[in-house]
Amino acid sequence: MASLAGKTAVVTGSTRGIGRGIAVRYGREGANVVVSGTNPDLCEEVAALIRQEGGSAVGIPCDISKLEEINHLYDKTLETFGEINIVVNNAGIAVFKPFVEVDPETVKRIWDVNLFGTFFSGQRAAKEMIRQGKGGKIINMSSISEEVGTADLTQYAVTKGGIKIMTKCMALELAAHKINVNAIGAGVIDTDISAEEFAKPGMREATIQRIPWGRMGAPEDIAGTAVFLAGNDSDYLTGTTIFVDGGLIAM
Repeated sequence: MASLAGKTAVVTGSTRGIGRGIAVRYGREGANVVVSGTNPDLCEEVAALIRQEGGSAVGIPCDISKLEEINHLYDKTLETFGEINIVVNNAGIAVFKPFVEVDPETVKRIWDVNLFGTFFSGQRAAKEMIRQGKGGKIINMSSISEEVGTADLTQYAVTKGGIKIMTKCMALELAAHKINVNAIGAGVIDTDISAEEFAKPGMREATIQRIPWGRMGAPEDIAGTAVFLAGNDSDYLTGTTIFVDGGLIAM
């Protein structure tokens, strides 16, 4: 039997990159998957892919930086599948720009998506899981940036440091309800969020040289850990970040 059979999973920011990889893998593991992102056509495209592989999925568009859209996402999920068992707060954006040059509008947008979105999606998920009385799994997408500094990414790294402590606090408050809250600290993953940066001459090669595993990560590398954190084998694990980074921060 697939490890997530019968569970309903909401994956925010799942029309591309890491989120898409997690959503597709959850479908293969038997979950009812809610694919969410700002583009309705891409939501349906990923949901259709999951259904084509024999899984169960719907696309529900959502701008995670807006509370009314977060509530709509959860309302429609409950209307469609009846309950919510797994939530992956994956939606996030990054902008590479020097600290002394980044503008207030860019900073606000990053913080609204990465912090506000994760906080209030997690809050609504927790309320529903408490109401259901069956426990649940909340997974926040973090990064090695919660532990190590990176030039030109201060505005992004701040949000991942926030997600680190948010995850710990959520875990403490929700443990009594048997709701596990953990984070995944992604390393350098080959997705379009950083495609422009790695298109610079020599940047990709220099980055790979720093990774002990000898390659950049892929969304599928993150998806395996997301399955573990969503399943029963992680029932005694809460309040921590698991780094999936090819050994990068071990150096």
